[in-house]
Amino acid sequence: MVVVDDEESIRNYLSDVLSLDGYDCKCFQESLAALAYLSQSQPPPSLLLTDIRMPGMDGLELLKRVREVSPELPVVLISGTYELAVALEAVRAGATDYLFKPAKPAEIRSLVAKHVRTGSETTPQVEAGEVQRALASFLAQYTAPGASPAAAEAQAAAAQELFQTLGHKRYETMQHSLRVAAYSVLLGDRCGLTSPQLHRLELGALLHDIGKIAIPRNVLLKPGALSEKEWEVMRTHPVIGYQLLAALPDMEEAAEIVYSHHERFDGKGYPRCLASEQIPLGARLFSIVDTFDAITCDRPYRRAQSFQVAFQEISNGSGTQFDPRLVTRFIRLPEAELASIRDRFPETE
Repeated sequence: MVVVDDEESIRNYLSDVLSLDGYDCKCFQESLAALAYLSQSQPPPSLLLTDIRMPGMDGLELLKRVREVSPELPVVLISGTYELAVALEAVRAGATDYLFKPAKPAEIRSLVAKHVRTGSETTPQVEAGEVQRALASFLAQYTAPGASPAAAEAQAAAAQELFQTLGHKRYETMQHSLRVAAYSVLLGDRCGLTSPQLHRLELGALLHDIGKIAIPRNVLLKPGALSEKEWEVMRTHPVIGYQLLAALPDMEEAAEIVYSHHERFDGKGYPRCLASEQIPLGARLFSIVDTFDAITCDRPYRRAQSFQVAFQEISNGSGTQFDPRLVTRFIRLPEAELASIRDRFPETE
């Protein structure tokens, strides 16, 4: 395993932590020296763990150079600073994962164990540009709502492949995304949206949290409350998701849903503090069904609640978190149709 950081104390810390699990670490202060080692190391190392901000060649440039010569090598970035542009560039360059300093020993060891190859097993890595290619491939197969059963099955398989490529399971299940997409289409249809509008709504709902692929793992999966600094990092995921999707043809409307899915009707959401009808209709629809799904499905901290409990909580947020007119339409949806969607995409993971 290779560790690159310009601070000796950090190199020693990472090496000491990983040695507890029997990893042999080769440490470097400079990226060029690490790159020279990687070019001739036999057998190749199992993982590269690198800082981002370093003199000379920084961690992002090192990542790009490594991807050119060793695309299958897992590369984990670790940094005490988090910038949206850097995170997005890291995703596009093929970073395997991301840790936010200071990282606890358990966080480091867990992440490394997830990505290090053992025996004949390999963990698929995200190569440079693969995120955009995976999205484009998925969109080419995803047709409008109301597709035939065979087409719907093919779409679900395409979604599963996309989520696996992007490491989606680390923050939510594909079943959750499929449920909220279906709920969104159901509510959107009752609100009179056209078929093309429903298609764009479905895509925005399905991909609503795609930006989380650029959030450091130990922030995303932190079991306790986030610090204010960590919340600042977490709140960038709608912007990252928007930038990933807006670059693709005909995805502007879906990208806006992703961008705005954490806005609130009273203007107290994020990232743009939009209010009322400044928030795209699709995002206003989505926020209701996302809350509904969160309440009516099991979570690690509580059991699933009834539909009636969910309706009441959503009604309580009418005019503050949610658009009152859409709340009225949602709570009038037949429970049988909502239950059918929930049962179609059960939590099996």
